[in-house]
Amino acid sequence: MRIGVIADWLNPTMEQLMRLLAERGVVLQLIFPEKQMTNLADVRVENDLYLLKSGTEPALSIGGSLHMLGALTLNPYPTVQMLRNKVIVMRALQAAGVPVPDTYMTSNASDFVPLLATGPLILKPYRGTRGRGVRVIRTPDELEGLPEDDLLLAQRYHAPDDAQGYDHKLFRIGERVFGIRRVWPIRTYEDKRGQPFEPSAELRDIALRCGQAFGIDLYGLDVIISGVPYVVDLNKFGSYMGVPNASELLADYIYAAGERAIHGEPVTPSAQMPAHA
Repeated sequence: MRIGVIADWLNPTMEQLMRLLAERGVVLQLIFPEKQMTNLADVRVENDLYLLKSGTEPALSIGGSLHMLGALTLNPYPTVQMLRNKVIVMRALQAAGVPVPDTYMTSNASDFVPLLATGPLILKPYRGTRGRGVRVIRTPDELEGLPEDDLLLAQRYHAPDDAQGYDHKLFRIGERVFGIRRVWPIRTYEDKRGQPFEPSAELRDIALRCGQAFGIDLYGLDVIISGVPYVVDLNKFGSYMGVPNASELLADYIYAAGERAIHGEPVTPSAQMPAHA
């Protein structure tokens, strides 16, 4: 079995995952597009399955090129491309009945001013990742200086119930859902690992609905608990940091997906068609 991994970096959980797959006899090809020049004529399908771990533009460009050449990617390249756009993600989740904050897009920051009369907004890059560029807007003055004629995305701000402001992460592997509480902002490695918790039936249902919206069962999501839970982001893969036995569970999942790919079977058999299809 040959598996290509397209990434910009690997955290300790992913490094351990690579070791476990290699111990099973998997031939791994690690592809780091940002760290090398690529002759596009050399891009060809050389693996049974590709793991599209990164959502950077170089990684998506290589993943998309391989997809056009017939490669199988986990998660599927078209889905990962959609997940990079928070406008698409939020509308798809709304259509699937997932609770999300009221979300608005515009190309004129002044359009957000009337919304501030009823409370703060969270301004975030519509193609952002890892929390970069996310900020709370409370007054119209804070909207000044934003780029014009660019797509701007804002969500209604909901203060977390927890006084410590824990960030709730949910991760899915197949039909299993795991919860991690993390402090924010993250300052140490232990902060990144967080504290595992058992998701409630409501949170598990929300997590599964997110997967149904995109036809996947390997991903992470960010949830704010503010009276009720709100999904504020959906990750194409997720770090899985802090999830008990994450490397072993992911190795089982990915190895089984590779076997299905070899036999011409769907690599994600448990996922349903998108709820909005």
